[in-house]
Amino acid sequence: MVSETQNLFNKQKNENVLERNFAEKNLEKLITEDSDRALVKRILELLEDAKAEEIVLIDVYESSNLADYLLICEGRSQLHCRGIAENVEYRLKHEGEIHLSIEGEHEGNWVLLDFGNIILHVFHPEIRKYYNLEDLYAPHKDKEGIKNTNPKK
Repeated sequence: MVSETQNLFNKQKNENVLERNFAEKNLEKLITEDSDRALVKRILELLEDAKAEEIVLIDVYESSNLADYLLICEGRSQLHCRGIAENVEYRLKHEGEIHLSIEGEHEGNWVLLDFGNIILHVFHPEIRKYYNLEDLYAPHKDKEGIKNTNPKK
């Protein structure tokens, strides 16, 4: 299975990334493990509550040994990014979910919350454009537009 990207809430289209409209059945197809699916759903609810923007879910099971899924979103400012991350961390902690690590919460340009199989990235829009994780983890395409998991260098 190649890396698969799920554009959640259909806010923006990017031709370089395999994207689909968010639907419950797509999430169930993408995330097979019940505990991971439940955690992703809860994180998505919290991100929506915190007014996170441009939310994307990427299946990186085949292409990364760090996690199975990446959730990427952005806030409108450094303060908003910190607030999004703190809200997710605080609410999940009180619900019994424990994150392994949090990085970047003081600066607010890029906050990373590690939940083991799921990593949440909260970006400032300019930093997100610069690092462009969606393209980094997206399935590669050859000249005919066919998916190619082993791009030629």
